[in-house]
Amino acid sequence: MDARVTQLNEKLEFYLKESSRIAAELQAIEQGDRVPHFDEIEIPAHELGKKLSRAIQGERAREVALQQLGRVYCPDCKKQCRVEIEMRDVHSMDGPIELTEPVAHCRRCRRSFFPSTQSTRV
Repeated sequence: MDARVTQLNEKLEFYLKESSRIAAELQAIEQGDRVPHFDEIEIPAHELGKKLSRAIQGERAREVALQQLGRVYCPDCKKQCRVEIEMRDVHSMDGPIELTEPVAHCRRCRRSFFPSTQSTRV
């Protein structure tokens, strides 16, 4: 497992450096020949960081939601309920994202609930 983590960290570092190089090149093209004020470098870089954060949040939430597919027991009546995936718009600290989340619907109780890894799986 440690080898896999090391490999993924190296891959991430490589792609972060490559992304940084590309973003800096795009900034240079947009800013032309003039010397930019530092905030003209910092603000777009920060916005790109927030965009990356939102992409990571969306991807990780999707992975977690897909792990929850299947059936769970209703916390009230203990009837088996099917888990489905639904999309919801949320506002993270880095801006809006479309969140993928698992939702179970109990027809007997006429309610929906959000299963977790602690839910009793069927």
